[in-house]
Amino acid sequence: MKRLMILCGFLVIGLAGMSHNGFAAGFTKEAVEFEARSLVNRMEITRDMGYKLKIRLAQALNDPSLQEIVDSKGVGAVFAYAAGEGGLVLKYMEGDGLISFADGLKAVPISLKSWSVGAMIGGSAQWGIGLVIGPVDEKDFGGGYKGGTRTATAWEAATRSMLYVSRTVDEQTQEIYIITTGRGFSAGVGGVVMSITPVW
Repeated sequence: MKRLMILCGFLVIGLAGMSHNGFAAGFTKEAVEFEARSLVNRMEITRDMGYKLKIRLAQALNDPSLQEIVDSKGVGAVFAYAAGEGGLVLKYMEGDGLISFADGLKAVPISLKSWSVGAMIGGSAQWGIGLVIGPVDEKDFGGGYKGGTRTATAWEAATRSMLYVSRTVDEQTQEIYIITTGRGFSAGVGGVVMSITPVW
């Protein structure tokens, strides 16, 4: 009996150590990819665009810059969306998506709108997967975010397929990294203002 209690003690200590020293709270890297695939499939995004998104997500998660952020802060929510774009000088995007929270609701609807300086030629559409960094309460999610296209790493500069937006409420910053792919020609050269609205 005493030996069993000692073993149980080691088990509790081991689990506590994993929680403290391992991956930050929220979705693990593998869970992020699984949940993103699930959301993309639920939204019936076309096979080619869905495949591109999944490949770009895997590449982004393997990029040391994002990997360090995800490992240290965790991912509190994952979302996927499909949107249309338009505009010659001021680019406008509007679309719908689904979001899953690590410790809450799963696959619930959201709507997105954004404005940025750029150009659209010949019709344009955008699909994306968003990673909400750090713990996030579903009741506090949504609102207005600001940011732009990330080009900090070689992968980001080459693909120009990652957006970074954030908002600060009560001195707490909520960060979102968005991996994108699109159809048609769409060039963004300035900052992005984005609105995300829960519709559940």
